[in-house]
Amino acid sequence: MVQYDAPINANDTSFERLTLQTSLPVVAVFWSARENPRQQLNAVLEQTAHEYAGEVLVVKLDIADGPQTRAQYSVEALPQFLFFRQGKLVARARGMPNAEMLRPWIEYLLGRGPKPASKKATQEEAPAGDRHPLAVTDDDFERVVLEASVPVLVDFWAAWCGPCRMITPIVEELAREFAGRALIAKLDVDANPVTAQRYGVQSIPMLIYFRNGQVADRVVGAQSAHVLRQKLEASL
Repeated sequence: MVQYDAPINANDTSFERLTLQTSLPVVAVFWSARENPRQQLNAVLEQTAHEYAGEVLVVKLDIADGPQTRAQYSVEALPQFLFFRQGKLVARARGMPNAEMLRPWIEYLLGRGPKPASKKATQEEAPAGDRHPLAVTDDDFERVVLEASVPVLVDFWAAWCGPCRMITPIVEELAREFAGRALIAKLDVDANPVTAQRYGVQSIPMLIYFRNGQVADRVVGAQSAHVLRQKLEASL
């Protein structure tokens, strides 16, 4: 097996092959040559790739070369690090790190350490144990939902929507039942059109299940507590 001791540049065409079709764990870095300090980021990635050669692949994707991949993985803030194991996204972190800050994430990826706490998505900022649905907005959706350490169910609703009001007691019941295991959130589509459009929300209520920052499932219309509970259990 070839041991890569330097970062590999990817684009929309090669990203899946490099990250999902390899036997090695992968650190995929989404960045922008226009926005992020190239020299500082390269130094960190080169040191990491050299240190973990043969154990981990370090893949770089300039968003100018990978707009479709960026949209697929809901990457907003840059730089952003996505961690893949056996072809599955297992964690993500954002911000400009140094090698010491990145190392605990690599050790977690290799199964040699616990998952580090994300500075942008701490329990205080996105409480998984909240016994009530958490209101989210366009501004904090990425931090609260996409960077959550637990599965998230988001209820896309509007005040004028009758069926939305019908399922409100169910959503509140799920928040109590899954406190500490999952996060239940609500997003007003009228007040937050950017996120609603981003996820193709045209009919409401729409309930979207997120896991590791990606859409895992979705249901449209007023559904029973049994249906919503089963899907949430499946995402744990």
